[in-house]
Amino acid sequence: MKKNFSQVFLFLAVLTLTVTTLWIYLSVHRALNKSDKPILTPQETKVLSPILDDSVFEELKKRNI
Repeated sequence: MKKNFSQVFLFLAVLTLTVTTLWIYLSVHRALNKSDKPILTPQETKVLSPILDDSVFEELKKRNI
């Protein structure tokens, strides 16, 4: 039994429209619910240091052996 070409075309059109609508909805939802990056206080930034602490790497080497 052959399907009518218009039925197949209609099914594909509805499926494409559904997927496209879902994709747009999820993109908008994700964009609206995006949270801001946390702002650090000056006291918190003093704790951060760009210098690597070599003693930590030595401790890790000792633990692996």
